[in-house]
Amino acid sequence: MAKQYQALFLLLSVSYLLFSELTTASVSPTGTSTKALNFIQSSCKFTTYQSLCVETLSVYASTIQTSPRRLVDAAIAVSLNQALSTKLFLSHLTKNQFRTLADCQPTTESYTTDCECSVQQLQEVVICKSWTECLFHVNNAEVCAISAEEYSVENSCSNPFTGPVKMSVRGRISDAIRKSLHTQFTKLHHEINNVKMLFKAFPKN
Repeated sequence: MAKQYQALFLLLSVSYLLFSELTTASVSPTGTSTKALNFIQSSCKFTTYQSLCVETLSVYASTIQTSPRRLVDAAIAVSLNQALSTKLFLSHLTKNQFRTLADCQPTTESYTTDCECSVQQLQEVVICKSWTECLFHVNNAEVCAISAEEYSVENSCSNPFTGPVKMSVRGRISDAIRKSLHTQFTKLHHEINNVKMLFKAFPKN
């Protein structure tokens, strides 16, 4: 467990160092130009999840200004932060919280694998050398996020608990965990998809 937290801390540290300029930018009504916000809003029209794009990237408007490169960098930083946040969420779950019904006891294994895949692929995006290579890793990260997102929906069992007490306690917990995971991975999927669309919109950023 200690090694797991050390690894996660390292990932967070790397993320912070790579995006220090973005993550330290502060936004205020007087410090952010209307021009920068308009640029973000117009750029987000190229994305699939426009509202999420505007919401997450407007925070970095004072740093992005009207630079496509900074816009894409900010989108990558947002996605990587969500992937790391999801990984941290997973690290706090216990096996008991993953037990659903009497005949089905899924583990964190599939979720963790997909999450780590997203983290690794997004980190590759940070250091990629060409547009084609970057897009390749973005696509891989999205596939992993979608896999976990779909698993959180499909991972259910057909036979209920026989006892009403078990159903009310263990069933409720597993449903809550599943919904939380679905929310986490859905947001990750949407953010990565927005990165992909921005890459396609600004291929020479």
